[in-house]
Order: sequence, then structure tokens, then C-alpha cells
Amino acid sequence: MSPHKQKQQLKKINLTIFFLGFLDAFLVYILSAYITPLTGEKAVGWFYLCTFSTVFVVLFFFHHIVRKLGQSRTLYFFLGTAILTSVLLSHFNLSWGTVLLALIFIVTVNGAYVALDILLEGYSSDEMSGHIRGLNLTLMNLGLLLAPLLSVLVLKDYGYPGVFFVLTLGYSLTFLYALLAFRNDNHALNEKVYTFHSIHKIWREPGLRIIYSVSFAMEFFYALMIIYMPLHLLDLGISWEQIGVLFTIMLIPFVLIEYPLGILADKRKSEKELLILSLVIAVVSTALLILITTPDFLALAVLLFMTRVGIAGVEVLRDSYFYKQVDADDTDVIAFFRTTRSLANIIGTVGLLLLFIFFPLVTFLYLAVFVLILGLMMAFFLEKKN
Repeated sequence: MSPHKQKQQLKKINLTIFFLGFLDAFLVYILSAYITPLTGEKAVGWFYLCTFSTVFVVLFFFHHIVRKLGQSRTLYFFLGTAILTSVLLSHFNLSWGTVLLALIFIVTVNGAYVALDILLEGYSSDEMSGHIRGLNLTLMNLGLLLAPLLSVLVLKDYGYPGVFFVLTLGYSLTFLYALLAFRNDNHALNEKVYTFHSIHKIWREPGLRIIYSVSFAMEFFYALMIIYMPLHLLDLGISWEQIGVLFTIMLIPFVLIEYPLGILADKRKSEKELLILSLVIAVVSTALLILITTPDFLALAVLLFMTRVGIAGVEVLRDSYFYKQVDADDTDVIAFFRTTRSLANIIGTVGLLLLFIFFPLVTFLYLAVFVLILGLMMAFFLEKKN
């Protein structure tokens, strides 16, 4: 592959991930509030348990889908399904049927991310992994940064049908762009891969095993914060308009620091040290959030910002470390590595559903701190890459 071809395809992948990031954040922070009137505040976790159990199964067998359809057609399949479900969601009122559609929607969005991830790895090189992944994550998170405030404004004026209409339009445009951009990238897997082989490959490699654990801790934090932080802020007396502003401020670190950190990790080979520092920042700032019991907008803005300084560092350094140890042929390993998000949601929601029987909603912050500390302890055992 010529350097020019590689550069052009990386640009197309980066633009696509920007679209996906924007559309993902347009719904994800208000989804729990959409479902809560039907399920109740503390039982909303059951929806996420079912959703990410399904995501886990899909990702576990993801290499079979790629082997059958090819890389780019797998992306088209998931984007097309996202369009169909968002159309249906925009036309029906909240019911158990629309909750099922929302479940399918979240599953397909996760599948689209992994399909694009596999395409990206095909155009990446190990020595530039931090640089490439840092830029990719920065552009994705730029989309994430722009969306929450806009989604709250759409929600306020047009309700959830307006939100799902925007998603329909956005995913349709993304599908058309991807159809043109990756039409010649439909590489299929010729080698048959056995489902449990990916687990064996990760388990026998200490570096992969540990970075999977660190990734799980980060995704566990994400899972709890995305589901329960909007509800917690509402309980504190923060309005939806203020929540939109808070989440926009909160996401700024993802745009500011991931690309520079990726470059630094490539130059200094320092993923381990930077990961540890990032996890310390995340642990301390999340623990301090527990102390906020009044609608103190400034304190919440500062602490939410700092939690994402830490988590943004973990995200890019996790990817930089992991993708230096695999290539595009390791489709099963890449897909299984991405199960950390669904596994974190499954375990997190089960844990909180049990804890909520005895403890208040703020318990989710205590659990997030505990798991981040476990991730920090695991990071000390990472081997420094040369």
C-alpha cells in the first residue's frame, strides 16, 4: 500500500469516526432519561444490562460477521440497521416496543464502531499507533463534545422524536459517505477463527490481559457515569440546560489532550507511566464528586472536567498500548477487546441493581472509584514497551 493511499484512507476513517462520535453523544447522555418514565429511576439499569449483554454476544462472534460480509460491508450493515431503528423510534411513543428498538439501536452503534476500528487497524503501523489512535480519538471526541448541548436543545424544543429524527438524518449521511469512502475495502477473512481462540490469545499474553483489565475499569467508569450521572445531577437540582453545558465542559479534555498524549507515547514509549498518572487523576476527581451534595455548578464543572482529563489519558494510552500488539488480521482479538464496554455495563448494572436495594443513587460514584482503583493497581504490572 502506498503512503498516499494510507494517508487518504486514514482521513476518511477519521471523518467517519467524527460523525459516529457526534451521533453517539447526541443520544447517549439523555437515553436513560428517555427510558426512566417506563422503568423507574433505579430499574433503568435492567435496560442497560439487557442491551450490553446483547452487545457482548455480538462482539464475541463479530469475526464470523466480518468473515461472512467483509470489513466494509459489516460497517454498512450496522449503519443501515441504525438508520432503520432510528426511523422507527422517531415515529412511535415510548413503550416496551420502542425500548426494544433502542436496545437494537445501541447494539448496532457498538457494532459500527468495531467495524470501523478494524478498518483503521488495516491502515495503521505500530510505530505510529499512538499518533494515529490519538488523532482518531480526538476527532471522535470532538464530535462527542459538540453533541450533548445540541441534543438537549433539540430535546427541549422537539422532544425525543426530534432527537431520533436528527439521528436518522445523521446516520443516513454517514452511511452514504462510508459507502463511497470504503467501497474498495471489503477485505474478507479467509482463515476460519474459532470463537474461544481470541480469549486464549488474550489470556496467554500478559500485556494484553492487563490492558484488557485497565480497559474494563475505564469502561466501567463510563458505564456508570453515562447511565446515572444525568439522573444524579437532576436529583441535585441541576436543570437539563445546565446539564448540557456541564457535559460540554466535561468533554473538552478529550479534544485537548488525547492527540498530544498519543504522540508523546510514541516518542517516549511511556504508556505505562502516563496510564498510572491518568488513573490517579480519575480516581481523585471522581472521589471528590461524592462530596458535592448541593447544585454547585462551578464545583461540578471543575470535577467533571478533571475526571475526563484522567479518563481521556487512559483511553488513548490504552489504545496505543493495545494496537502495538495486534494487526488487522487479529479481528477476533480486536472485537473481543472491545467487549470491555459491554462487560463493564453488564457487571456494573447488576452490581448497582443489587446495591440500590439498600443504598441511594449516589452509590454509583463509590463503585466507580473502587473499580478505577483496581484498574490503577493492574496498570503497575504493565510491561513498558520498547
